[in-house]
Amino acid sequence: MRILMVATRMGIGGAETHILTLSRALKKRGHHVCILSSGGAYLPALISAQIEHVTLPLDRKDLSSVIKSSKEIWKIATEGRFDVVHAHGRIPAFICGMLSRRAGFPPFAVTAHGFYDPAPPRRALTLWGRRNIAVSEDVKSFIVEKYKLNPADIDVITNGVDTDVPPHQDSPRLRIVTASRLDGDTALAPTLLCELMPRIRRDFPELDPTLTVVGGGSKLPELREAARLANSQSPGAVTVAGNALDMPSILARADIFVGSSRAALEAMAASVPVILCSDMGCDGVLDETNLRRAEETNFTCRGGSPTDLETLRLALERLLCASERERSLYGAFGRAYVTRRASADIFAEKTLAFWRDLIEYERGGVMLCGYFGAGNAGDDATLSAVLSSLPKLPKGIIPTVPSSNPEALPDGVRPIGRYNLLKIKKELKNTRLFLLCGGTLLQNSTSNRSLAYYYYLSRLASKQGARVMLYAGGVGPIIGDEAAYEAVAAVENCDAVTLRDPDSLALLNELECETDGIAVTADPALLTAPEELPEKLSALLSEEGKRFFAVSLRPLAGLKRGIDARHPDEIYKAITDAIRVVADRLNATPLYIPFAEEDVKLCRNLMVERGILLGRLSPGQIVSVLSKCEFTLGMRLHSAVFSSVAGTPAIMIAYDPKVGAFARHAYHPAPINPDSDDFNMRAIVGAVGSLYSNMNPAKQTLNARTAELIKNTKADAIIAERLYRAE
Repeated sequence: MRILMVATRMGIGGAETHILTLSRALKKRGHHVCILSSGGAYLPALISAQIEHVTLPLDRKDLSSVIKSSKEIWKIATEGRFDVVHAHGRIPAFICGMLSRRAGFPPFAVTAHGFYDPAPPRRALTLWGRRNIAVSEDVKSFIVEKYKLNPADIDVITNGVDTDVPPHQDSPRLRIVTASRLDGDTALAPTLLCELMPRIRRDFPELDPTLTVVGGGSKLPELREAARLANSQSPGAVTVAGNALDMPSILARADIFVGSSRAALEAMAASVPVILCSDMGCDGVLDETNLRRAEETNFTCRGGSPTDLETLRLALERLLCASERERSLYGAFGRAYVTRRASADIFAEKTLAFWRDLIEYERGGVMLCGYFGAGNAGDDATLSAVLSSLPKLPKGIIPTVPSSNPEALPDGVRPIGRYNLLKIKKELKNTRLFLLCGGTLLQNSTSNRSLAYYYYLSRLASKQGARVMLYAGGVGPIIGDEAAYEAVAAVENCDAVTLRDPDSLALLNELECETDGIAVTADPALLTAPEELPEKLSALLSEEGKRFFAVSLRPLAGLKRGIDARHPDEIYKAITDAIRVVADRLNATPLYIPFAEEDVKLCRNLMVERGILLGRLSPGQIVSVLSKCEFTLGMRLHSAVFSSVAGTPAIMIAYDPKVGAFARHAYHPAPINPDSDDFNMRAIVGAVGSLYSNMNPAKQTLNARTAELIKNTKADAIIAERLYRAE
């Protein structure tokens, strides 16, 4: 998954540590994370973890800064093909919230780390995603009440912390550590501890306790003064460390921790006994009696006993009076809780699950783009195979298929007008996965308009934020520089590319297309299963002593076949003469199988005396017919594909490079080029003779190869699944 997190800054603080911890955990899982912020003390930690960071003025509210941040966020989010954008902080949420109203911006969410002031004008400038995260139940209740959000659209995901911490370092002294942001609303506990330390040292001289104050903020000078006063009464009592980037090392030297929120969880992860205390309240020593309440407030002590000198003293003396073993049990209790409920791993998995739901919530659609619904058996088989291989879609999501004949599409898809570009564009807003999956789409032998259409749609889908995949596609022929540009641009615009034959890959290399990561798989129609035949046809094919071979013809009119192309009438005459000779020599019946409506008239006009013209059959029925034939003489590419499934060798008349490419890829007999100088009736008859002299090995080779190719088709489905799941 590609995740873009937008934060006000990456200085030291709870929200910033939240982002750093989450990013590290996601990086370990192989996800790509990019953080946008105004920078701060955690930048070296991000660099060390190899997490991408871009500095923007996201801590500033002036108009020029907001405009600059907006432009850069839009560019990075859309050009970087991010699956989700997540904002942390009011300014990032406002900018991303405005951008999310534009088509093409990724699904967007906000994490509420605390109680955002709902008073005007801030309320109007606080924007939320359609789904959001709150770090505790009480924060969720607050934003539901104050901002009137739907509770169902808010997930509570509490903080998680790293559990891989340094071992505890023993010391003859008992070391107390407190850590927090030292501002007007967060410095009460450290201030009270400084005041308490002289008394604590007098009452527990055998422990020789010390206090270390960690943190920075506006109250830091006052804390230094409080520490100086404490040290004047009891030298060495208090050390003010200021901001610290390596809290795990500090906590490894702690015996008691006083604080709240994430800092308390980090102490628990280090097996340090914790006194939960903040400006908002004091819950005392963390144990099984107050754990549930602490969870509900994300360990912030909101609503706890008032924080004062006496309350804090009693809590501290409870641990000071305890034995070393008892303190270790308190530490083990906290460590067990974090490992079980609040580790960085659990935190990351919950957040990933939230994002996956968010993506499904906002854009769970799939669009299958090809020449579907035109009544071509090969295209019908491809559509059926791809539909059966799609990942499980969210409830209510139906694949969308553009078609010029929507009524001809199968049940279970949403038809859309092939040239209704406005409607297609609108549908793409809710589309996560766009598949170019109709066979050889990137070619212009039929027309330049066809190639331009698929190039345009793939580019549009990418701009709208969908993941684009060329699914077991074919490439070529490509005629002209403009067509070459469009074909290469369409391929390089895809997030994943698989090709159905090596010749397509060779052509892309010839066109200097970037081909790293492109896989050669196989035609999806190889997944076509045999189907029951009509009763009369089944009876015919079962007649004892009868022999059959299949014939597949197609019109050549209108195809761009090069200046040296042979006239179609010459090609058809050679094929017809060869069929007549083979039928007589083998005493076999040629079965003419039309794959499209335009094939019917052609087959009827060219059929030899012994031939039988079959009616229109489904792809599965064609496979069943071919399994009863001794070989196939074909022009339609999918006559070779279905022959592979049937285990019937196919001698292909390769009027188009794609036909010969598949025949070679599938280990059928060598295809015949109808535009070669030696093409004639004798060449076709000779190819049939060569096949019969080697029939059994040819079938064994074909069947073994078909099994391999069918396995290869699974790679297409796996890649599509990963793209859909944003992995």
